[in-house]
This record gives sequence, C-alpha cells and structure tokens, in this order.
Amino acid sequence: MLPLVRSQQACIERIRSAVRWAKRLVVLVGAPGQGKSTVAEALVLRSPVNPLRLEGELISDRTDAVLRLMGLVGLRPEGTDIEMLARLQHKQPAGTEHGVPEVIVDDAHCLPNDVLQLFHELSSGAYGRRWSVLLVGEETLVSRLQALKPKPALSSTILLPRWDQHDLEEACAKLYPTTDVSMRAPRLLQLYAIHPKQLLRAVAEEDPASTVDMLSEHDDEASSVLRIAPSIVIAIGIAMAALVAVLIFVQMDNEDSRAVKPTTIPLTPNKQ
Repeated sequence: MLPLVRSQQACIERIRSAVRWAKRLVVLVGAPGQGKSTVAEALVLRSPVNPLRLEGELISDRTDAVLRLMGLVGLRPEGTDIEMLARLQHKQPAGTEHGVPEVIVDDAHCLPNDVLQLFHELSSGAYGRRWSVLLVGEETLVSRLQALKPKPALSSTILLPRWDQHDLEEACAKLYPTTDVSMRAPRLLQLYAIHPKQLLRAVAEEDPASTVDMLSEHDDEASSVLRIAPSIVIAIGIAMAALVAVLIFVQMDNEDSRAVKPTTIPLTPNKQ
C-alpha cells in the first residue's frame, strides 16, 4: 500500500465527519488508480471496528448483494430478500461513532442500478433503521445515483483530490529519502497528478541515485569480466602449448622412424 499523504489524510477525516453526521449515503469518488482503495483501507486500519466489505464488480444483482451481506454478518440466508433485509436490521450499528461506515463497497461504479438502489434504501432506513454505507468508485457513480427512480436524496460526495507538490515530496521522503524532487515536481505532477503509482514510478525511473547504483552495478560486472579474462587467456595459452608439444612430439617420432628404417641398395652383377 502506498504511503498516505496529506490530501489523503484530509479525505479520511472528511469521510469520518460525513459518517458521523450525515443522514444519507456517503460516496468517495476518484479516477482509476488514484488511491481510493488505499484511503478506504487506511480508514478501516485506523479504526477499532471492522465494517462489512463488498466488491462491487463481484455482485451480480440485488439478491446476490443481500446474500453476501447475510453471509458477512453470519446469518442463515433464508426467506425472501425483504425478509432477509428485515433480519439484517437487527444487527447493531458499530463504528459510526468512530466515523467508520457499517458497509464499504469497493468498485461501486460496477454495481447494477437495482443494487445501487438497495444501498440507498439501506442508508435511508427503508427496512428499519438507517445503515451507514460508503460507496467507493469512479466519478460516474454520482450521476448514476442521481438518475435512480425515485430520485434519492443527495448523497454526501467526497472527491479524492489530485496530488500536489507537498504530497509528492512527502511520499518521496518516505520512499526515496535521498531523492530531491522539488525541481521535477511540477512537470511530473502535470503528467501524473491523479495517478500516484505512475507518479512515484516516474520518480524512481528518473532518480539519479538509481542511475548511480545502476552504473556501479555495470562497473562491478565489467570488473568481474576483467578479473575472469586473464584466467581464460592463461588457460587457452596452456592448452595451445600442450597442443604444440604434442605436434612436435609426433613429428619427432616420425623423423626417428624414417632414420632407423634400413635402406636397400640393389647390387648389379659384375661384367666379365
């Protein structure tokens, strides 16, 4: 998980305030990869209570959402959706005094409209008491909620802000203590202000310290090659010397054989 920066911490406090005081749905929206899940996770980790967590992209319809909620609270999934929702209302609210919602739905922009309607009904008290629900998703989530019929009450919407230079420097101080990004920050923020992971990756790729480390690694590799090269040369020299010695020995042996071999001189008869 990426380190929390000032803007994200402020976002967490706004969520807590909305959960404590708002009498309606709370929505956290931002661009893909901006850190919405990081904020939601930090909200839970800093709390003494654990909310019910759902993944919006896994929920197919209204009944599926109800069954998943029943399973999370440990209730037997029996009866109709209305009957199960009525039984869910007996679950005591927990965490709202700490500013933590009872239900958090990640990737809520993937939910079908009838499931969005369900969570709005839970937060408005349609099945008994009001439930505190936090929907986390992309910005299209807000317009989809407003288009529901009948039109729901306006939710408490919190927009995750873009990173600024203070956020970038704060994150780099934790991740790359030896890196100074003050001169590069405006250019990098212009490109990746709403994508913290890409922003920090770009810092790492342009980090001079990383370049120095890379060069030193190459130098070490070159030194290793230089240390290995003389050994290879010596070994090749010894092998060649042995080969030459063998060739010389074979040649001398052939010459000795030719010298020892007797020569036959034919005799001609004397003429009288």
